[in-house]
Amino acid sequence: TWTMADLMARGQQVYMANCAACHQPTGVGVPNAFPALAGSKVVLGPKEAQILLVLNGKQGTAMASFKQLSDTEIAAVVSYTRNSWGNAAGEAQPAEIKTARSK
Repeated sequence: TWTMADLMARGQQVYMANCAACHQPTGVGVPNAFPALAGSKVVLGPKEAQILLVLNGKQGTAMASFKQLSDTEIAAVVSYTRNSWGNAAGEAQPAEIKTARSK
């Protein structure tokens, strides 16, 4: 189990390396190309849905699968996006990612 502070610190690193090019460092996205994560229904919605989106990507869009990231990295980046830019939607733990991989 990771603390929120540790998840946020690691999540910021993962986000900047893998997500910021499309969703922007500020989480505002690029209009008509990449959706904003700040205030996003996906990010603020059910955690499992966001985890599955990060794991599997979204067919027909630029959202790629990030299955290659570790359970800890995915938990951290999900936690980071759920709690940055005015979002406040709780954390994800690596065990939840491990469970989601088996679905």
